[in-house]
Amino acid sequence: MASPDTPAPRPKRRRVTTEPPPGSDPTPQPEEPRGSGTENDARLKADKPPHWG
Repeated sequence: MASPDTPAPRPKRRRVTTEPPPGSDPTPQPEEPRGSGTENDARLKADKPPHWG
C-alpha cells in the first residue's frame, strides 16, 4: 500500500507532452470564424480539366 506522501501514479498517455515554448501565450485568443465553405463553389465547378469538354 502506498504511503500518503507518494503521489498517485499518472495515467499512461499515448502521446508525448512537452512544455510550451518560452514566450507562448498560455491563454490564446479564440480563432476568427471561418468562411461558410461555399464561397469557392462556382470557381471549383468552373475549373474543369480540358478533357472534360
